[in-house]
Amino acid sequence: MNRFSCFLAVAALACLLSSPIARAQDSDAAFQGFLDALQTSRELVLNRTSEDGTDRAEGFRHIIRLIEMQNAPATDDHNEANPHVSRCPSVACKVGFDNPDFTYINVAPISAEYTYRIYGKRGTVPYVSMQVFDNPFGGEAFMTSEDLIVEADGSYEIILSATPQEGNWMELKPGAQRFILRNGFYDWNNETEASVQVEVIAGPMSGPVPHLTPDEFVSDMAGLALRLSTIPARMQASRDGWPLNDVNEPDPGAFGIPGAGVPSAVSSAGRYSLDEDEALIIETPEPSVIHGGIQLGNLWVESIDYQTRQTSLNWFQSTPDDDGIIRYVLAHRDPGVPNWLDISGHPDGGIFMRWQSPSEGRHPDKPTVKLVAFDDIGANLPDGHPSVTPEERAAALQERYEAVNKRRNPTGQFDQQAQTSSGSSGCSVRGPGHGRGQVGWVLALLLLSGVWRFGHRRWRLAPWRRSRFTG
Repeated sequence: MNRFSCFLAVAALACLLSSPIARAQDSDAAFQGFLDALQTSRELVLNRTSEDGTDRAEGFRHIIRLIEMQNAPATDDHNEANPHVSRCPSVACKVGFDNPDFTYINVAPISAEYTYRIYGKRGTVPYVSMQVFDNPFGGEAFMTSEDLIVEADGSYEIILSATPQEGNWMELKPGAQRFILRNGFYDWNNETEASVQVEVIAGPMSGPVPHLTPDEFVSDMAGLALRLSTIPARMQASRDGWPLNDVNEPDPGAFGIPGAGVPSAVSSAGRYSLDEDEALIIETPEPSVIHGGIQLGNLWVESIDYQTRQTSLNWFQSTPDDDGIIRYVLAHRDPGVPNWLDISGHPDGGIFMRWQSPSEGRHPDKPTVKLVAFDDIGANLPDGHPSVTPEERAAALQERYEAVNKRRNPTGQFDQQAQTSSGSSGCSVRGPGHGRGQVGWVLALLLLSGVWRFGHRRWRLAPWRRSRFTG
């Protein structure tokens, strides 16, 4: 009997321990899968580059950037009942010709089991798009600022749910992953983006985010590994289909990945390869569209530094000639023309052009592309083509630097929006406005106590100086 009791005790202990051990082994296997995905991407970089130069270094950096960009969905403390708001370019979100004119505001994770209220201020940027992603590259639920209902005070709200709602509504289908709002700037330094907040107003659960479980870790790591191993390869496969020293026909699917990007945009994609003494001239009529432009990308289909170099120009920033044609010049060094695109030490790279919401659904004509000697650039431009002095170029670059820094940390734009906030903390499922008054009184009491306590103390502030970027 004693032996039998001992056997039962040992068996019970084994049962208790077996599940945690198995889960621990599953977690380790999931982490190993993440490492395997990195190795797969490493091999892609090595196979696509012949030597240890800029392209190879940027390829490895691209993988690290993808880890940063894809990390939050796998490692952050949030769930569908407590989604987070995040933004690019505050983090390095460089993949698939990320648009230099855009800020990308993400709300994730989301689920069709919940109803979400997205709200904020419309801002002054000329173009805004909203999309629900149900795959890594896009989704069918989509609307733009042309459709968005905005109140007289500039506020808006969008309901995300599986069932139709009045006003601004976007459908959540099974598999919905995240909501993204794209702000399209034209006049970079003089426009304010739309702000974004989220509130969960219906769903099956509330309360804090549960502690991480091994099963969740396994699932999250599997998703991260899949994205890290497939996204770089998919981008390279698309790039291989673009013409060399040319661009393809303007088309919603010009990028080469069905459903990728903004559904209402028409685009052209191409590759370039230029020696030091060569240049590429791209000609296109000045368009009549709500937004768009041209940008350069590196071998890994990332935007090239657009903050301190002129590697992109939108239609507002571009200078047309008297005949209504915009002529862009891609070159290694400054040819002294307004529409120079600095290939920034990248003799091989990509070209991407966008036309947002063409009138009457008509696609623009295919841009013409000509390879010329650098010394013959002037001979291939019309008489009267404007020139740019080094001082004017430096001033334009200074404006770009300041504008992008504003986008990375746009604190001021939320001041007015915060006054109309619903007061939701995002930690529980509740109706709009819940707890607003209580929070206000608590803050007021804290402020009053601080004044009473420290009112008789002296405070001395050191001088504050503003430093400028020079370059």
